[in-house]
Amino acid sequence: MSASHAPEPLAERNLRNPRRRQRSEGDSLKTAPRRKRSKLSENTFATRETTEEIEELDATPHGVGVNGYPRGSTRARAGRGTYESTPAALDATEMPMRGGRKTGALKHRPLKGDGATVLAQNDVYSVKLLPSTPKELRKEGLEYRGRVLNPGSGNASGHQQLALAVTREKAWVWDYAAYTAVSHARVFDMPFPVRQCDELPFGVLVQGAGSTDVGLVLISATSGKVVYYESIERAASLGLFQERKTGVEGTIAGFGSSETVLDVVSADLAGFVLSFSSGRIVQLTLRDAQGKPRIFTQPLRPGDANNGLFGSIKGWYSGAWKRDMVAVRTRALDARGQMQALSLTEQCELQTWDLDWSGRYEFGGTRDLRKVLAEELKSWEPAEAQVSVDNLVALDFVIADKRISGTRGNEVATLGAEQRLQIWLLLRKGTPDLLDYHLAQLSLAGSSVSLERVLSLESYHGRSGEQQPRLLLPKPGHTAYVVFGDAIVMAATSEPEVLEDPNWQLHEASYIQPQAFEDAAYLQYEKGFVVLDAAAEDTRSGHSSSVAFVKGAGLVRITATDPTGDVERTRIPVKSKIEQAVFYGAMQDNILDFARKGDNPYSVREVEEAMLMISDEILRSDTPFISTSPSSMDAHLDYRARALHALITHVRRDYPALSRVVMWQLLWDAEKVAAAQQMWKVFEEHKTTAQSAEKRTATVIDELVAQLDLHIGLAGAESTTSDDLVRSFFIRGLAHIDYLLSHIRGLLEALGGGAGGPTEKTVRYVAEADELWARAMETAFAFRAENAHLYGFDPELLKDGVLRDAAEYTELPEFWTSTKAMLKASADIPKLSRNFARVFYEKESGKAPLEKIAQIAIANPGLIQLCCQVYEERINWQASRPSAKEQDLARQMQQTYEQDRYDQFRALAGIGASEQGMLLAEKYRDMLTLTELVVGESQYYVDELRKNMSPEERDVGLALMQHVTERIGRYFDRFGDDWANAFFDQAFSGSRAGHMLEEAQRHWKQALTRYLRADPRRAKTRVCWINDVAAVEDYIHAGEALCDTAVETETRVWAKKVELGMSRLALLAAQEDASHRPPPGLEELIMKPGRELRVLEVQEKLYVHVRVECLGALDRDAETQLAMDTFGKRIGESGALSQVLTVNLDQLLSHQALSVEELIDVLTLMDSHTHEDPIDMPEANLHGTEFSLALQALDAAAPGMPQTRFETLLQLIWKRCYIYDDWSALTSGKAQKGSTDTDVQARLRHTAPWRTYFDLIDTAFLSRPDCRIRVLEPSECLDAACRPEDLAYRFPDRDLLEPILQDNQVQDEVLQGYVADRALDDWVKGCLTGAREAVNGKAERVAAWRQKEREVQRRAREREAASGVKRWGGGEANGHA
Repeated sequence: MSASHAPEPLAERNLRNPRRRQRSEGDSLKTAPRRKRSKLSENTFATRETTEEIEELDATPHGVGVNGYPRGSTRARAGRGTYESTPAALDATEMPMRGGRKTGALKHRPLKGDGATVLAQNDVYSVKLLPSTPKELRKEGLEYRGRVLNPGSGNASGHQQLALAVTREKAWVWDYAAYTAVSHARVFDMPFPVRQCDELPFGVLVQGAGSTDVGLVLISATSGKVVYYESIERAASLGLFQERKTGVEGTIAGFGSSETVLDVVSADLAGFVLSFSSGRIVQLTLRDAQGKPRIFTQPLRPGDANNGLFGSIKGWYSGAWKRDMVAVRTRALDARGQMQALSLTEQCELQTWDLDWSGRYEFGGTRDLRKVLAEELKSWEPAEAQVSVDNLVALDFVIADKRISGTRGNEVATLGAEQRLQIWLLLRKGTPDLLDYHLAQLSLAGSSVSLERVLSLESYHGRSGEQQPRLLLPKPGHTAYVVFGDAIVMAATSEPEVLEDPNWQLHEASYIQPQAFEDAAYLQYEKGFVVLDAAAEDTRSGHSSSVAFVKGAGLVRITATDPTGDVERTRIPVKSKIEQAVFYGAMQDNILDFARKGDNPYSVREVEEAMLMISDEILRSDTPFISTSPSSMDAHLDYRARALHALITHVRRDYPALSRVVMWQLLWDAEKVAAAQQMWKVFEEHKTTAQSAEKRTATVIDELVAQLDLHIGLAGAESTTSDDLVRSFFIRGLAHIDYLLSHIRGLLEALGGGAGGPTEKTVRYVAEADELWARAMETAFAFRAENAHLYGFDPELLKDGVLRDAAEYTELPEFWTSTKAMLKASADIPKLSRNFARVFYEKESGKAPLEKIAQIAIANPGLIQLCCQVYEERINWQASRPSAKEQDLARQMQQTYEQDRYDQFRALAGIGASEQGMLLAEKYRDMLTLTELVVGESQYYVDELRKNMSPEERDVGLALMQHVTERIGRYFDRFGDDWANAFFDQAFSGSRAGHMLEEAQRHWKQALTRYLRADPRRAKTRVCWINDVAAVEDYIHAGEALCDTAVETETRVWAKKVELGMSRLALLAAQEDASHRPPPGLEELIMKPGRELRVLEVQEKLYVHVRVECLGALDRDAETQLAMDTFGKRIGESGALSQVLTVNLDQLLSHQALSVEELIDVLTLMDSHTHEDPIDMPEANLHGTEFSLALQALDAAAPGMPQTRFETLLQLIWKRCYIYDDWSALTSGKAQKGSTDTDVQARLRHTAPWRTYFDLIDTAFLSRPDCRIRVLEPSECLDAACRPEDLAYRFPDRDLLEPILQDNQVQDEVLQGYVADRALDDWVKGCLTGAREAVNGKAERVAAWRQKEREVQRRAREREAASGVKRWGGGEANGHA
């Protein structure tokens, strides 16, 4: 055999003396000298407290070996932490030298640490990736089998802990305890051919007896070939210089072509025990009786041993050996090399053989363990789930070489053939899609089987059909390792000391023993990391250790303490689990997968408390995972920021949803770290700027940190230098970042209070303070907006990092960015900075100061925006508080904010930042401020253009003016009505309204039209009418708008009449313009002004009638009083209606336009009065037509009112008409006594109904086609205007409405009495009949008179004709032509 590489360890090259002689070829074959005994102290075998330290390997008495691991050495071995610098790839050998012969090893300074990468670590176990694995074995996808040989296994090869990796082409041997990656491992070519489709070959390192040599056994899994190298050193050396065989070869006897080797288990001096896929078990020995190397194999058969050739053939063909075997384990029986081999089948059958070094064996029998296991597991399950136990199979087992329960020391179990056998079984039950794994501890003594306990593996729920899991139980046996392809499960096999638990001492009767510790370390299976092989390590520190060969990564060591030593450590705290995932998983390229986990045993409250604690520790650097003495502060802060990001990512992915309060607190911590990163950069920039030739000048951060240290102290700030104090703040003080930022305001106030005004230094401080505040706060809000989704918040709910909806603040604590102190600072910092700049600008005029002033001016708009953000956040949070007092405070704060925002935006114009002020007003849609800024800017340019200036300057001014005009136009499109309302409201409210209207019609015609028509109140103004006629030429809208304005808003009679006339004129113009195709509804629009003019005509008649009686009044009050004295006598008894009449008469006399309801009230409540001198003013008398005029006004207004209202008013007019007269007196018996029909009709002629009927019939009002008025009987008018809903639209005030309703109800009672007692319905019918007769009589008289007139005219013509006189117009007159 030849070696592929020569063994040239790096450690050897470094330690070799350059003057030493060349080693001869035979030197490497000499045996090593006897090593000195290690020095032991009283602490050598003390149990370690944690897994941080390097484990020392066990040195157990010779002759003890279990589970196929070789026996321990008789020498005491030091751990990896106390290596004596033996080269990593060579044993310590004797060196031939001139002179006297001396032996011994070189002494070197012990190395610190093991160079391993910590993958996971907690109080119970640690997982480390060892650095020694050759890089060739860490290639992605490479498969191999692995074994280890360490000093605790009886290794006599110095302090080396050797690892073996066997691929299909090569075998690799190296010291896996090396501190760095082994670059020159011993590499051997495979001595037999292995195809890529074949199973991987097996390899075993063999400890030489009484020497430092280590042998190597290679076994083909498919051909049965075996090659044994007695010394890997000699094999490597000879293979380098010679082409001759260096090992012993052989073949497994009876190896079938369909068989494959499944496992190779060491049996110490008895050789090895091989298990096959066929179920056979074969013993392999490497030496003959004389101790010479030789390959010898024989099968181990159940039944009688050594039955000869015929027995072997009979056993082969009977198939007695064919079993579904899963594992083979061995243990030592005595110190003379006697061993016991045990095999386990899937159906839980256990077979034993006693072996010796000579190859003889004795079958020990078979025990069926399935029944006792199935009964126990079925007792765990409900009846409907017990069927899953029927699929129970055994996967692996290990032998416990000492009693585990209650054992705390390192005592070794008694050896001998009759010793009690304790084993642990790995079991699986369930269906392929839902598999459960269990560990069962059994005790066997003779033929008896006792089930000690069963542990259920809750932390692993893996894939079905994956690699067969393995069970390891390293010494001292307190922790079992279940090695799956994608995970390693650690389960405590020792039981806790119950008497040490204080809970048991307090509650002995009801005490429940805590569940055994269990946890799993998962691999990144999706990335190709799979456990290829695993082996137990024997340590003497009290810790349990195993190593795993991971594909693509190398060797991984898992070390566990005894978790039962402390009842509080029966499970890993959730805080520790999360810390592992954050600092070991997410913070580096870790092969472990912390996202995968089994059943979650932690409550939401535990997770929340752990999250808050971890986040706070990261914020304060109060965790062992974060250095408090970083060399680079940038890297330090970045590491903490990434840790917080990893924290929230891990918990949101792998734990239940946390409360909003907790998530916000976590986000706030991350915001503070992000803000601190920017603050540190600002500090570095300020340091560079303020650096002087002699020493560094203090910056504003130095001052603020010094104040913070005085007030609250900075933990760990041992040094008093400024740099150390600032670094202490960034390391430990970020929890107080809001305190530091809020005190910028106090610093600015202190700087402004000095005598003599601000100096250049103070201005520099102001500029630094502005930048510090802006960078920190902008970063905090930006971080919140960009990372809200990571914390489970909808980014759409935030604007510029501020929650927009007050409801989202419910139950949340105070935001650190908007505390009272932060709000006060955000409002005052921009003001103080502007004041500094203004005062200093007036005082100094140097170039450098002007640069600082420009810097302050440039930063001020950003400070104002931050002020707005803080205000909005504080207001929303305040509004979400449940108390009314807090909500009132929020409303007051909103008013303060709007005023402060207005002042701050306007103040920007004073420092030449009008553009920025407009941009801020645009952002916050503050249209009022934006209007004032734009108008002010426009007015400034107008004033400038009026001055004498050069043509070039005028061109620039005109261009700027045009820019403002275009900007205004863009605002109409961008902000719509909000901008138009604010802009035009201000434009039309001042003295320049006409000019602004012309400008708007010229530049923003469409926007102006939309503005005027958007609000009915504006659409009904004369400005809208002017715009429609002059600019838009929309006569229909002009007429309609002006008509609506006259009807609904105009209060003056003459103006209303003019507006209605102009409205009608505009509509007629529109009708003429659209004569060919008039738009629908135009005719109705044209009629509306006419109807309103008819109502005004009624009011004018009423005014003339009333005004005659008030001509002698001295003032308006006297006029009203005279009018009431004349027309309000009858209604004077009704107080509320009398007041209504008084108010309406006053409006009438004041030329105010009355609504139709008010006009009806006056006409129906006033007394009917006839003037004494009707000749001078015949139109002044109404002749009793008041109710007829009221009906005419109602008819004119009817199309524009709801039908119910029309009916109510119609009933009210007729009701008041019917109760105007005293019907009791008219219809009494006394009045009727002796009266003829003529007398009765004469009395009825003087009643209001008769006069009303007469006027309506006489004028043919009721016979018009469009008339909506009809005559109602008295009984139909009952209950008119007596309900609140009838008059509430006129009198919304109940104090005013109720008295009027009472008066109307009194009138209703009067009418009810007339209808019931006086048969008023019949009397008014008589009035109606009499009125018709009177109208007919009048018509007849008029007709007779006209007939008589025509007759007189006829006679006159006849007389003229007889006398010869012709009428004018003829040919002649009086005889003249």
